Amino acid sequence: MACQSQPNASASSCATSAAPPPMRTLAEGAPALNISDAVVSKVGELLAEENDPNLRLRIFVTGGGCSGFQYGFSFDDTPKEDDLEVARGDIKVLVDAMSLQYLMGAEIDYEDSLEGSRFVIRNPNATSTCGCGSSFNV
Repeated sequence: MACQSQPNASASSCATSAAPPPMRTLAEGAPALNISDAVVSKVGELLAEENDPNLRLRIFVTGGGCSGFQYGFSFDDTPKEDDLEVARGDIKVLVDAMSLQYLMGAEIDYEDSLEGSRFVIRNPNATSTCGCGSSFNV
């Protein structure tokens, strides 16, 4: 089955009744998210185009997609009270508390290949993913 992104999570035909995964325990000093150099470079380029030094990359999880949950990316200039902020190089990444429980320990990467360019999440909490990698199940 091909995965199609849903612009509006409520329009998805996938049910998301799964309970959140138990919080992973990371080794002392281990980052909550592993952000690759490729992400730092690409986001840095995108932020330079926006010309707004307050923008941060927001990574989030919503219900929907082929496998039950899907990843989302946006720029945000205002951290929320429950956000984790991860600084890496010249960029900052925001993740809200609900999304963090699904992303804890994940590697965030950026790929530029013949198939196209995209952000990729290698998520140790996912028990399955769709073919395109933009949605997952726990």
